[in-house]
Amino acid sequence: MKPCGQWTGKAAVHEVSVALGIVDELMRIARRNNARKVLSVRLKIGQLSGIVSGSLRFAFDAVKLEHPMLSSARLLIREIPLRYRCAGCARDFDAGGRIAGSCPACGSRDLNLITGEEQHIEDVELEI
Repeated sequence: MKPCGQWTGKAAVHEVSVALGIVDELMRIARRNNARKVLSVRLKIGQLSGIVSGSLRFAFDAVKLEHPMLSSARLLIREIPLRYRCAGCARDFDAGGRIAGSCPACGSRDLNLITGEEQHIEDVELEI
């Protein structure tokens, strides 16, 4: 017996929920545009969004099969890095995938996150 709370599947529950939301939105977009098929969807996913891209792909590929209009849709993910702006020196910098503790230029800890939390549909390709 596995310990309680251990997940052994390829997609976490969070990513399945996100994939279901994407499918709902794609179906709404397709209906609104009288589309015959959804060909692809491009997402922006920030490193701090809490979404694991590989798990989201797996979940999307599973749930899209319930909708013939989406069955061959490709999921394209653009991962957005953590980027900060220092309030001390106004410098923008990439944190290299880590949460920054201080500005590399001036050492200030007064930082504002400017990218890395995104999680939205950037565009959708439809067959009309």
